Amino acid sequence: MTRLGGRRRRRVALLVVFLVVSVVAAGTLAWLAFRESRRAERIASLQRARDELRERLLALAAKDAVLASAPDAEVLVGVPEGVAAEMLGRITTRLVHQVQVVLRDLDVRKAGEVHTQGFVKTPGRYRLHLRIHEVTGVLEPGTPKLDFRSDGIGIALPVRIARGEGRATLRFAWESRGIAGLACGDFRAEIPVSGRVVPRTYPVRGTFALELEDGALVATPSFPDLEVNLQVEPSPETWKEVERVLSGRSLQCRAALKMVDVPALLRRRLERGFDVKVPQKVFRPLRLPAALRREVTVAGRTHVVLTVPRELALTPRVVWLGADVKGEARPSASAPE
Repeated sequence: MTRLGGRRRRRVALLVVFLVVSVVAAGTLAWLAFRESRRAERIASLQRARDELRERLLALAAKDAVLASAPDAEVLVGVPEGVAAEMLGRITTRLVHQVQVVLRDLDVRKAGEVHTQGFVKTPGRYRLHLRIHEVTGVLEPGTPKLDFRSDGIGIALPVRIARGEGRATLRFAWESRGIAGLACGDFRAEIPVSGRVVPRTYPVRGTFALELEDGALVATPSFPDLEVNLQVEPSPETWKEVERVLSGRSLQCRAALKMVDVPALLRRRLERGFDVKVPQKVFRPLRLPAALRREVTVAGRTHVVLTVPRELALTPRVVWLGADVKGEARPSASAPE
């Protein structure tokens, strides 16, 4: 009886343990099912909220021209015109920033006779040859004005020749005639000329074509060739050298040369300036990264979120970027390869 009673007690104990485990398991399963049900309800609630917001957005878009112009995408980014203008304005100034224009090896010639009312009607003849060795100018952009259009962006950009310098050689020849030749004679002079380029501003108008390419925003400028005029202002040393050469002649010769007025000839020619063309190829396309890559940590795992723009829409008030979002879990460092 004692052995039989011990077996019964063990069976009862095992039954109790089984019942307890069954209850705990059932409770756990019920709790998991409840949590999953709540999770499904939460997801369904969020989906309903999303659909409701989407419907509201579509309804608003139908009434608002700005929203109606937005592309259809998973993620929509709208940049106000003022912000976009400021950003693109900074980019535009890079087009001609510190661009240098150079003019080399140019010859300018002028010849003529001096006429008087005196006994000697034509005391002499002169020839002036100005050899331009090099004239350089550095371009600096001003503040651009942008006009957003559906086919691109119109740009009005003031471009200034901020600074520059020039080097040249002035060759002057005088041929005396008649009695004047006895007092003056023929002579030639070679005078170095240097000076600074006079700052000037030129209005430049063109367009930007914007497009998306491999996750980047590419701005392709279209401008006509820029024609600038490099006007040189001679240095004080140049005028001193001209005066020194001319004052070395005799009094009668200086009187004849005064009628030529070599300084005035030189000044007028340099004030006319020298035309230089800046080719359109100087304005190169600009490439701006537009894709975004971010890492976020959720429940202890790191996920990579990539936002890739795929559609662009320009309006007078907003620049729209439509993008797709892709995400993936980053492999753990301890994961086997």
